[in-house]
Amino acid sequence: MIRFDYNNFMEDSIGPEHGISRSDLEGVRGLAAEALNRMAREKAEGKLGFLEIPYDDAVARSIEKFRKSAAGAFSAIAVIGIGGSALGAQALRNALSHLYLNELDERRRRKRMKVYFFDNVDPFEIIAAADVIDVRETLFLVISKSGGTTETNANFAILLSMLKKKVGKNYREHVVAITDPEKGVLRKIAIEEGFATFPVPQNVGGRFSVLSAVGLLPAAFMGIDIGSMLAGARTAIERYYGMDLHRNAPLLGASFHYLFDRSKGKRINVLMPYTRKLFLIADWYRQLWAESLGKNRDIEGRPVISGLTPVPALGTIDQHSQLQLYLEGPNDKVISFLKLGDFGCDVEIPDFYPGVSEVDYISRKSLRGLNRFEEAATELVLKEASRPNASIILPRLDAGIIGELVILLEMQTAYAGYLYGINPYDQPAVEQGKQFTFGLLDRPGFERFKEQFERGSNKKDEYIL
Repeated sequence: MIRFDYNNFMEDSIGPEHGISRSDLEGVRGLAAEALNRMAREKAEGKLGFLEIPYDDAVARSIEKFRKSAAGAFSAIAVIGIGGSALGAQALRNALSHLYLNELDERRRRKRMKVYFFDNVDPFEIIAAADVIDVRETLFLVISKSGGTTETNANFAILLSMLKKKVGKNYREHVVAITDPEKGVLRKIAIEEGFATFPVPQNVGGRFSVLSAVGLLPAAFMGIDIGSMLAGARTAIERYYGMDLHRNAPLLGASFHYLFDRSKGKRINVLMPYTRKLFLIADWYRQLWAESLGKNRDIEGRPVISGLTPVPALGTIDQHSQLQLYLEGPNDKVISFLKLGDFGCDVEIPDFYPGVSEVDYISRKSLRGLNRFEEAATELVLKEASRPNASIILPRLDAGIIGELVILLEMQTAYAGYLYGINPYDQPAVEQGKQFTFGLLDRPGFERFKEQFERGSNKKDEYIL
């Protein structure tokens, strides 16, 4: 069971200037109750699919059936998506599969497939990938809820062309579309082509979709126990949903961040695990937090300033790159450690130049011990410098715990949006950028955006050195 240690958020630990008092928490209790009510109301209205998908075992069963049928035909999968259509699966790969899965030989992979991600429009990446991927043994998972995502379509077009040249008329057997169950251009293409398909529920947004087929299908091919992951997610929902402030870790976490912003001027949120296995969870969370909370209108359409800047960090690496800023720079950050209790493995440091006191002290210690001491030391020095920090503590690393963590962070994000009075599920500003891109690509119906871009993008040569 995951625990939330917020000692070093409190003024008892870091002082009244930068810490939160018990009375501060009491002061936000009314807003927290409103957030609970809003979540209950929107869930009853069928808007919160991310709280429903962990209970849909039928999708997991169909994924496992498909995986078994495809296991003999392919040795790799390629995930084609962007944002929420790729970040979640990448996080699951790092956390629950082998860190160097693609480099393992077939015997050591034990039926787990290699996995490649195409989540950017970068010619360097796709050209390099073409050098290492055998498309004849690769299953391509194209993920787009609407089917209209330009970046995904560009990469899919290139990879589909490569596939057709290599396998000919059998290319359809190499493609799976994960998209809206009923509408959209990708659904239409999949029907016409006869591609296998899996649904993205209509009430689940991309950044909240990791526990749908978007994340579960790639996870299954990587050998991850998706049933246990869904069970862990259900555990979190049943533990937190509807509970009041002091029994509800995601609501309490959201309330702390809201209070640090509104009363302490701290709008930068750092999520810092001390293992690379969890670093891409922080990267996935960066999109979840940023895109959900960065809004300039509340749900009534009134102007607001809402948004907390997420920063992923990795211990111990970032003790040597970011910690100096965190300790002596502006006290405008809230740091959350993502701690792992039982690594389930360790490596002993051998004798290292015995008698040389400057280095011998690490002899016969362990990497996990060193890691744990550095994590604890960082936590203490932040406390001593009155820098707010808390810990989300995972007892071990398995599929159930990761499912629990995903729901905790998704619920915390939703609650934070409710505290700010905004819609945490849309992304209107992202759509604006898409419209200009459509115009520049000469997509019919977007001509005025091209004209607007050309008017607004003029630059003065005198300001360019």
